Amino acid sequence: MTFAEKKNNKESSKEDSAAKAAEELKRPIWERLDAPAREAVEALATEYREFLSLAKTERAVARLALDRAAAAGFAGHGAKGRGGWLHHHGKLLGLYAPGLADPREGFNVVVAHGDAPRLDLKPKCVYEESGLGLLKSNLYGGLKKFQWLSRPLALWGFCALKDGREVEVRLGEAPGDPVLTITDILPHLDRKVQREKKLTEAFPAERLNVLAASRPAPGKPSEAGRLKKAVLDILEARWGLKEDDLISSEFELVPAGPAQEVGFDRSMIGGYGHDDRLSVFCAVKALLAIEKPAKPLLLIVFDREEIGSYGSTGAESNFVVRLAAAAVEAAGLEPRWHDVQTALARSSAISADVEAALDPTFKEVHDELNAARLGFGPCVIRYTGGTGKYGASEARAEYMALIRKIFDEAGVVWQSTLLGKQEEGGGGTVALSLAAQGMSVVDCGAPVLSMHSPFEIVAKSDVWMTARALEAFLRNA
Repeated sequence: MTFAEKKNNKESSKEDSAAKAAEELKRPIWERLDAPAREAVEALATEYREFLSLAKTERAVARLALDRAAAAGFAGHGAKGRGGWLHHHGKLLGLYAPGLADPREGFNVVVAHGDAPRLDLKPKCVYEESGLGLLKSNLYGGLKKFQWLSRPLALWGFCALKDGREVEVRLGEAPGDPVLTITDILPHLDRKVQREKKLTEAFPAERLNVLAASRPAPGKPSEAGRLKKAVLDILEARWGLKEDDLISSEFELVPAGPAQEVGFDRSMIGGYGHDDRLSVFCAVKALLAIEKPAKPLLLIVFDREEIGSYGSTGAESNFVVRLAAAAVEAAGLEPRWHDVQTALARSSAISADVEAALDPTFKEVHDELNAARLGFGPCVIRYTGGTGKYGASEARAEYMALIRKIFDEAGVVWQSTLLGKQEEGGGGTVALSLAAQGMSVVDCGAPVLSMHSPFEIVAKSDVWMTARALEAFLRNA
């Protein structure tokens, strides 16, 4: 064989390999898995559904994650254990795990958020009107208001009383529990109040009032306020709460019922709060799978991401600095301000947040070449933002190359995506807050259909692969 023939054969072989690789990318994860891997997918999906069904508030998410870490040998800051934690205001959780390397040289960091769009109750919420006992709600996060009407709702509450007691309220989840709901108008009468209005005007937030009672409290028929009293009597009888106690309470209305398998083939999971509790679940799973990391690790579950990340439990607080300082101190080193800030600037981070999957019913809002597809693995989103890159945190090319290398070497099936067409809207994540500390950061998370709805949809295979991706990242030296 001549030199030219050998060269041609070599080039032909390269072209064949490239063609095979390109063809492989078109195959969903499920088709690439052997029988043991498929069993692993199903086992993790079952575990995740149980987690999601119990993780319906930011407090519940932080507590579940903390319980799992404690069971794996993590302990509070200053105590001896496999790693440590900081738990702030019951809603914000940070875990750290020592590595072989000096923490002042930087961390591998994964952050997610435990809050989700919902309806809260106002501090003064109980009233009656037209012979019904009602509750006034308040919007939290970006939601479509009409999706919350005429559906079963559960009430999750945390109440701090003046005498120091704390009371947890849960209604609508246990077998036999009643549920709450928000009524809607019948189509026979909705022409003027809804149908002829813009969608943004047809469902005013102040009309999202919760149906709570229709049986008056005992009293004279002419006595006013008996429906309101009926609601308050139940709150006091069941949980010991008086009306004034609601002022120092956090009541959240969420979709009632557990997460469910979706599809004839049971390949998907439907439930409330995949955004972003899927990422929390996968991040904790990944962290606890690593016994002796090369680099020290940080994992943070933030609150308030859905309303701008402000406040003492959001990513705009100084929590990441405090957690890094605690990790440096746990290594037996003096947590000097300059050393901690330098460590953060040298850190590599993933903002673990979900991505909008391509919906065949609404393809026109996506750039299909860059759209996420359900069942094709976690999405790496180099930048978010709106109208192009406005308000975005953009990962530099060198960091994207590192992420590609980590995932490919670990056999992670992943996809490069962007959120929709440039002028269709946009969104952001906590990546901006991490970038403000000088970290190299990129967004990465599973694709989701019907995002921000009361019943979001994910693929089981994407949950499994997202956990593998985050573990591969955390293991990277």
